[in-house]
Amino acid sequence: MHKFFVEPKKSCPVPFADLCMGSCIYKPHMNCKTYRRSELICPQGSKIDHFGIVLDGILKAVDQTVNGDELCHAYFEKNDIIPELLYFSGKKYYTYTLVAARKSTVAWVQVEVLGEMLERDSLLMYSLLLYISRRGLKDQLYLNCLNYQTIRERIAYWIVGMNDIVPGETVHMPLSQSILANMLHVSRSSLNQELKMMEREGCFRIRGQEMYMENVEKLQEML
Repeated sequence: MHKFFVEPKKSCPVPFADLCMGSCIYKPHMNCKTYRRSELICPQGSKIDHFGIVLDGILKAVDQTVNGDELCHAYFEKNDIIPELLYFSGKKYYTYTLVAARKSTVAWVQVEVLGEMLERDSLLMYSLLLYISRRGLKDQLYLNCLNYQTIRERIAYWIVGMNDIVPGETVHMPLSQSILANMLHVSRSSLNQELKMMEREGCFRIRGQEMYMENVEKLQEML
């Protein structure tokens, strides 16, 4: 049984990954591993005995269709946690195959150790609940986008929704534009073309992975 002495922390929410990796108490229990692009990490049906925090890169959860095509359910980028939704919903085994979409580094911690960390640290528990809530809202947001017919409407709905989930002056875009295109079920070229057009119209400005809001009202009028 691991014993943790937790020092008092500020009450403000801190990302779960930062709490774990920035703590001299918790970090020694995290085992970091780097995976090559397309490397299999956890096959479907394998037991969930560790939680992972993505430190760098992109992972994807995939299934194979009856025709042998790859079906991607979700992506996991920096600071995302895996497979928290499966484990806390009672699943003890992976219902999908976890693969590195590009070179990625993951910090793993045994489920028993994380359980004790959460039991002893209320701020860590709160941070995890906040992450799970936002993750669920983001997944629902992508599903709701499919109710809209045009690419522009789907983009506008996604931006407005992300701004509601994490209010601020910017919306953080996925590491790869292909990810956003896949989640919105549009082609990458069509997405890129529409984003450039909407940027020229003054809806937002894109700088790297940050989308700076210029006219949220205009985006809302598109819906």
